[in-house]
Amino acid sequence: MNNPELFFKRTVKTLASVTGVRSGFPTANAGSVNIIAYHRVVADIAKAEREAIHGIVVSSNTFRKHCELLRKTFDVVSLETAQHFLDGKRKVVRPMAVITFDDGYLDNYVEAFPILNNLGLPATIFLPTDYIGKTTPLPHDRIYWLLKQAFELKLSLSGAFIKAGFSNNKAIRFSNQRDILKLTDTLAYLPNKQREKTILEIEKMLGHNFKDYPAEYQLMNWEMVREMSRKGISFGVHTSSHSVLSAENESQLEYEITGSKTKLEAELGQKVYSFAYPNGQYNNRIKEFVLESGFTIAVTTEKKINKPGADLLSLGRISLCEESTRGIVGTYSAGVASLRLGVCAI
Repeated sequence: MNNPELFFKRTVKTLASVTGVRSGFPTANAGSVNIIAYHRVVADIAKAEREAIHGIVVSSNTFRKHCELLRKTFDVVSLETAQHFLDGKRKVVRPMAVITFDDGYLDNYVEAFPILNNLGLPATIFLPTDYIGKTTPLPHDRIYWLLKQAFELKLSLSGAFIKAGFSNNKAIRFSNQRDILKLTDTLAYLPNKQREKTILEIEKMLGHNFKDYPAEYQLMNWEMVREMSRKGISFGVHTSSHSVLSAENESQLEYEITGSKTKLEAELGQKVYSFAYPNGQYNNRIKEFVLESGFTIAVTTEKKINKPGADLLSLGRISLCEESTRGIVGTYSAGVASLRLGVCAI
């Protein structure tokens, strides 16, 4: 282990799972709703963690173990069922869990869907409607892949940032940031138009050195979405272009929120009421916009377990990836999984 920070985090999780000291790790109890958030479910986790943002990938084997643990210890229900409980229309005794996915990656269909079907579990997938059925990867994936190549080639990005419209000082500051995940986050939070311009300029800068985006970044198509919908998977909106809404103006909010709802409903042939804020970012104005657009439930990335009476437009979720349930030795830990999924250690 040559990463002290990672070793420390694994040690904390392992000790918490063994000792039962769960400070900082939300715990479900009777009457609560634990909403779990995933992104990608992959067959080859080693490859995925080399080529993608490691915080959004989980192996198929680990995902199945999570699902089995959830089924054993929770009533795993749809988001719509959970909503009826949270607003007081349904009474339950056991804690409830909801499985969700953001972004609609192809592997949700190839890897996750068969596992959910096999175990008889419902789930909700939030879609960025502009990207479904397209070959262009999502902005955060493109940014990460471009930065990875530029860093490996030891290229300065300041020229690309200046051409993208940043000031000299900001271009230099961005270029000097050598933490790929932090810089990916910074650029992913840009308004959509500026973000796309930045991506284009980095692609141009790489020129003949640019390697195509991995096929694994691809999202599902609409036929897959409709098939999953017929077989018990629910779908919600994740904006049109995966924009961070707090960075956008009113007209873009209309397109991202109302426009994506209209698109998804047309493709599914049914009403859609659930929404996920990209990167978990929202404020009161955005919540109002979501409500005015006809959504009745929305989820964030705030690490909390929900109780009856919770604000239905800002529900918390526990985000998980492969690393989330690794123990001190770097492999899957049943005890850590129980901790992170909000149940007592086994």
